[in-house]
Amino acid sequence: MRVAESRQLDRTDEKMIEECFVMGKLAEDGPELPRLGDEFGKSVSYRDFNGNQVVVFYIQPLSREPEKLQTVLGKSGTEVYISFDDKNKRYLDRYGYSKEDDKVAFLKEHFKNRLILFRPILSYEHKALRYHYNFQILLDEKLDTQITLNSKFFVPLPTYSQHSHQMFESRLVSAKPIELSSYNHAMEIPEFIVCGDYLYYIVEEDSFKKYKVNQNHNLYICEKPEGIRRIKKPKDFERYIKLGHKDVAFAPIEETKKWIDECNEYGESIPDILKDRVRETTKETKKDTIKEDSKVNQDTSSFSQDEIIVNESDFVQRLDYLARKKKLRYALDDIYNFHTSLKTSNFTILGGMSGTGKTELAMLYSEALKMKMGENLLFIPVRPSFTEPSDLFGFLNPQTGVYHESEVGLVSFLYQASIDKNKMHMVLFDEMNLGQVEHYFSDFISILELEKGKRVLRLFNEGANCVQPHLRGGIPIGDNVLFVGTANFDETTRDFSNRMLDRSNVIILEKLSFLEAQKYELEDIDSLQDYEEKEKTKVNHPEAVITAKTFNSWISEKKSLSFLKEYELSLLDNLHEEISSYDSQTGVSFRIAKQIAHYLENVPKDEEGNLFIERTTAFDYQIKQRILSKIRGHKEQIENLVGNEDDYNGRLGIIISGDGVANFEKSLAYLKQKAKELKRNGYTL
Repeated sequence: MRVAESRQLDRTDEKMIEECFVMGKLAEDGPELPRLGDEFGKSVSYRDFNGNQVVVFYIQPLSREPEKLQTVLGKSGTEVYISFDDKNKRYLDRYGYSKEDDKVAFLKEHFKNRLILFRPILSYEHKALRYHYNFQILLDEKLDTQITLNSKFFVPLPTYSQHSHQMFESRLVSAKPIELSSYNHAMEIPEFIVCGDYLYYIVEEDSFKKYKVNQNHNLYICEKPEGIRRIKKPKDFERYIKLGHKDVAFAPIEETKKWIDECNEYGESIPDILKDRVRETTKETKKDTIKEDSKVNQDTSSFSQDEIIVNESDFVQRLDYLARKKKLRYALDDIYNFHTSLKTSNFTILGGMSGTGKTELAMLYSEALKMKMGENLLFIPVRPSFTEPSDLFGFLNPQTGVYHESEVGLVSFLYQASIDKNKMHMVLFDEMNLGQVEHYFSDFISILELEKGKRVLRLFNEGANCVQPHLRGGIPIGDNVLFVGTANFDETTRDFSNRMLDRSNVIILEKLSFLEAQKYELEDIDSLQDYEEKEKTKVNHPEAVITAKTFNSWISEKKSLSFLKEYELSLLDNLHEEISSYDSQTGVSFRIAKQIAHYLENVPKDEEGNLFIERTTAFDYQIKQRILSKIRGHKEQIENLVGNEDDYNGRLGIIISGDGVANFEKSLAYLKQKAKELKRNGYTL
């Protein structure tokens, strides 16, 4: 191994390199490896270091490395990376490494015929003025095909997951910045990009360039869209994808050469795709526009002449802008998912570990709607003492006929919402499962079963004497009220009943990595404005209030199975059959199937008619939120369904991954987390 004298990089370049993903394998014994003490040319060996015996081992890179390692530091492509076992102890202990007596033999055997995903770690030796190339292991995977066994090089495949493939293509053509979250400027321009069900080949290298603005080193911009060609993912695509992690994976170069030939022969250029799409959808778009316009403009007498009607695409961009402005750390899909859920669910629950920003996201949404606390936004911190509906609503004194409202003020709030019908209102139940939801929330659950227009909150029996006339007939709950709950899922909280989950979308917010979150910290308002100007994206009517009429004009009220595709219905049938076989009272009901169809039909679109969330991704969200959220219990009950931590090969995972049409990575990741909980606790919440 050659460790060449080199100048020291600035910390920004070092950090970029250390954020990169590289694939490798355990190096082979040979004279090209360095001598350590009496050991020469060993890929794994013991070494005395500061009086302690450690194991040193080497990784041979098999994929493209950060560009600056070669251009600035002079690292050769065959030069190995070195590390000690204690630097990767946490990862190795997943396999019981600490308990092994012969650690050298264990590492050799474990990494035999395995690919390793790692991050480079740079260690600068000031005395010698040189870098040592260390590594942090992230993942390893068994080689399972002859092609991957024999391949000497793998091509990185970054994934663009922030928008649907239609929006990705629109951004390519309109020269808007594109963020590849797991592929930064330390790397060369990628050869391929994956988005949705498509593979994009960058034919001309100068057509796709690094976009240097602010502190975001993951932005790229397309200057020549005609230099990019698209093909449908090959049928055997997933078979050759290795070490998929976050938004990057790798494929053997032998396969990528075939994909290049296919792209050159059959691939479509991006401008041609958009032209064809416009021609094919012009008539349909015109019909949809007329429908939407008529819906928005129906009964225009209820709008004041100076009232601004905001279209949904502008509102979604407003949400995105506010999140970035406040440096809130949400994936774009989480924001789009939350918005779609609020449009189509009677109740939306934001779950996740403490500190992921559940309450902040709900408050962000209310700000985008231009709500005001105490006026049309009600914040209710749920207490463990909440045990019955009176804790939420209050009670009627039968002797005086006076209705005594609960101190949370929900009754007055809902009554005001029933009067001011064109103003959007939101009720936020914070940490709602600190109390027993099925008990204090039972009246609401019953109301949520009813269709819009028939929801009336009755606070007491019809024949009871009440001196407040406005409460006697009950309080109608209209389509101008949004209900949101936040929930932690741990030993301090109560479970949601299946009855509640049937009427809710449960969104589990995932924590971004600290490296991803740091980008938000480094941006200031001036750079944000600069970014928006260069992105050519404007937030139209940023101060316009979203009225109930406008909000409901974005919603398609159809709830029909006819909107679901054949493979989606088949998958739901298979999931129902499997789930109901272990619990006859659980499964995929017609109610849930129609709600899933309702959600898919209401995924927002941009001004060009492109979906903000890819349909397969939206369906993936719904499987996770509407179906898998009800899978819980003890290990003996559900291990066959969710699988175990070693292989995650549960029945539900087999059904979902065996679909062959979509990846369903969110649902599969959720099942893996459940498998880990089963192993750790013996049960899942």
